[in-house]
Amino acid sequence: MKKRGKKSLFTKIFAVTCLLMVACCSATYCFIAWLVPESYSTDLDAALDKEVNAFISELEFTAGEESGILFDEFLLNNDVLFQLYDEDGREIALPSQHNTDFPGVVRDGIVFEGMPSAYGVTHSYLFRFSDSEMVYTLSAAGDAEPVNRLMDTIGNIVPPLLVMVIFISAIGAALYSRYVTKPVIEISRVSEKMSDLDFSWDCTESRSDELGILAHSLNEMARKLSSALSELQAANSRLEADIERERMLEQAQLDFFSAVSHELKTPITVIKGQLEGMLLNVGKYKERDKYLARSLEVVKAMGGMVQEILTVSRIKSSETALQEEIFDFSDMIKSEYGLFEDMVVGKGQEWHEDIQNGLILRGDKALLGKVVNNLVSNAIHYSPEGSDIFVTAHSRSGRIQFSIENTGVHLPEDDIPKLFDAFYRVERSRSRQTGGSGLGLYIVKMILEQHGADYQIRNTEQGVCFNIEFLYNHQKQGGGI
Repeated sequence: MKKRGKKSLFTKIFAVTCLLMVACCSATYCFIAWLVPESYSTDLDAALDKEVNAFISELEFTAGEESGILFDEFLLNNDVLFQLYDEDGREIALPSQHNTDFPGVVRDGIVFEGMPSAYGVTHSYLFRFSDSEMVYTLSAAGDAEPVNRLMDTIGNIVPPLLVMVIFISAIGAALYSRYVTKPVIEISRVSEKMSDLDFSWDCTESRSDELGILAHSLNEMARKLSSALSELQAANSRLEADIERERMLEQAQLDFFSAVSHELKTPITVIKGQLEGMLLNVGKYKERDKYLARSLEVVKAMGGMVQEILTVSRIKSSETALQEEIFDFSDMIKSEYGLFEDMVVGKGQEWHEDIQNGLILRGDKALLGKVVNNLVSNAIHYSPEGSDIFVTAHSRSGRIQFSIENTGVHLPEDDIPKLFDAFYRVERSRSRQTGGSGLGLYIVKMILEQHGADYQIRNTEQGVCFNIEFLYNHQKQGGGI
């Protein structure tokens, strides 16, 4: 049933389309066959009229007996027929270089019989020679042979052109019919793919009948189902990414708390041993004042570590926003150095600073102060006695660049990437007396990342240099930037 219906539809569309194409082509050719000769003849007449008018203008300034040369030249250069009549309508022989008897009557009493049929439309022109008051009439007609040849040519190509029109119309109708019935085959094909949840297809919506509506509906349904599946897959991917991120955060927290527990375990064990020894009054612990002082130092160190852990917790908390303000970064650097000036003098170190005045920065002043404090403290603490410390701060291309370099010491290249990990210390003994808590650079990293700053630590020829580049700054009115 479907095959017969398709065949019938194809046949009807083919027949109608073929007939319409033949009819349209035939009508177009008939119109061209009529219009082209008419247009061509009109163009020839217009050109002839223009040339004859120019010729008449020359005759009016020429004597009749001297006009022969003009007539001879015009007739020689143009395919035209002239007939000349006097005021009484008598035909007069055309002036010529070979006919000096002008005017001479050719036929008496014959008035405007017209031109031979081989010529086209006749035009008449009135004029006077310069030596005569008589008004002459010049009849001019162009040769109609070019127009006749054109019409004959158009008529001769009708049979082969008709065969070509029928052939092309048949091919065009067949292609068009195939194109129109193609959706039936496509719908059958895509229905099979839909059953397999394959939506990587698209029905052609070139029809406005029921098949076209069905194709449009199938496309819409496929797009919606495909979009739903894509959204589901994207949601699954996001969920997997979120789960992986949460897992990594959870693992990082577990690692952090494990490290905290490990770091606190040792001082707690020390304090516990010292207190038990003093309570039992055993051996060296009989000197209670000495070991109480040592226990107090351990407690203070633990208190400092707890404060750093609280700082880490505060920075990590998403609920705690930066307390941003605009402040003078140059003054902050100098102020932080003032806290360690006695230590620098005590170790015989040389402090060299090249700090541009009026470096205005926007950020959390307290946190950035902790960054500078930590870097200055590390530079002084880890540099040997008599070493040099170089501090520079400048504004370049709208950015504040800060660096601090301590000499006399280098870092193992393998340890540099790990310096910003929590509780990591280059000091292999992991002693807080020689290597610190291991949280300083970890806190520095978090603060700088919150402020969108670029940072780097590297070995130089003289020592170790820490560079920071803030991506924005604010100029102070009248400042030095």
